[in-house]
Amino acid sequence: MTMAKGSSDIILRDRLQFTLDANGDQTTVYGRFDLSDYVSTLERKGLSIKEINFMLRDPDHATGAWNSFGLSGSNASGSVIQTANMKVYATTRAYEAAQTVGIASPDVLCVEEWQSHLGPNTGAAPAAQSVYALSTHNEYPVGTYHPDGFPVVTDLLVGICAGNWDTAADKTLELDVMIIASPITITAKQLTEMLVQGQDQ
Repeated sequence: MTMAKGSSDIILRDRLQFTLDANGDQTTVYGRFDLSDYVSTLERKGLSIKEINFMLRDPDHATGAWNSFGLSGSNASGSVIQTANMKVYATTRAYEAAQTVGIASPDVLCVEEWQSHLGPNTGAAPAAQSVYALSTHNEYPVGTYHPDGFPVVTDLLVGICAGNWDTAADKTLELDVMIIASPITITAKQLTEMLVQGQDQ
């Protein structure tokens, strides 16, 4: 894990909040990191984003721990597999829907995803139980895909989306974000590349 090492490195922190509905859903919403103190296209000032860390929290829990399994109870839906999803990502572009965001999407720095699955129900009530429960967590970090850092000259957006995360239905969750970056001078070539990428769909 990369940590701030030199006097030029900076660490930025913020805590965002979002509320899931009664079904555990959250349409795509964004929190914004104001980087205006560090970036300016006119002055060719930018930031090289080296690392972004996400931490989901449940402020109602005694420890603040978030339930990373999104489905409660047993699956009573016969042969259907129940699934819950949570997605968080950092970008300099406000995508309308998280479903279009991946590591190949323009202006996306990193993506983190959680999925929960409950297998089909077996047996008769009240002893019926799901065949299996599975939880996965996938991280696509900045350092893996941008080992030299991701240069930015604008504010940074953090997108959040959830589907069927019923263990947090009607809950307000928190997302802690830590960014490690270094101030850089943006070259004419980098500005041109950012302009070209900004025109990609």
